[in-house]
Amino acid sequence: MTRYLSLALMVVLPVLAATGQHLADRGLTERHHRHHDTYAAAAVLTRTLIVVMVFMAVLGLALTWLCSLGVFEASTTVLGSFFSSFVVTMFILWLLMRRYSVVTYADRMVITPSLGRRRTIAYRDITRMEPRRALLGGRQDVRVYSKGQRRPSTIRGILDVQQILMRINRFDVLSASSSADER
Repeated sequence: MTRYLSLALMVVLPVLAATGQHLADRGLTERHHRHHDTYAAAAVLTRTLIVVMVFMAVLGLALTWLCSLGVFEASTTVLGSFFSSFVVTMFILWLLMRRYSVVTYADRMVITPSLGRRRTIAYRDITRMEPRRALLGGRQDVRVYSKGQRRPSTIRGILDVQQILMRINRFDVLSASSSADER
């Protein structure tokens, strides 16, 4: 039963991700409209996750099949579980990246985090913004603190943070933060 579940996950999840990417493809990372700008994770990044998912699924299916024929001395259940868990992890990462976006308007921005509820922040309510080191390295994240919110919102470095900050146009609160000089 576990082996068939693993094989099904290796087939279904990459197909589901590829179909979802194709149907809901945002195309450009940034979209500039008349009244707002939308920033999302780069389509190249999410497509790369799908390619990795497909590659690992094909490799897992091939190795599982070869083990079932007796070519290799390994457990098909262990192999299937390993490769299906990798595919599931990549699928979850793909889902989280697809959900994350920042939409900037003339007077407010809407941050849709990977997990959690959507937050709307009026620019005038921003009390401070702090650059933070990204969890996985690379570009910096920006934490946005605003009135009426207990926890800060984070603009992730996978987006064009400088472009978003130009749209917000509140550099007074960025320079007032304690870690602004650490950039």
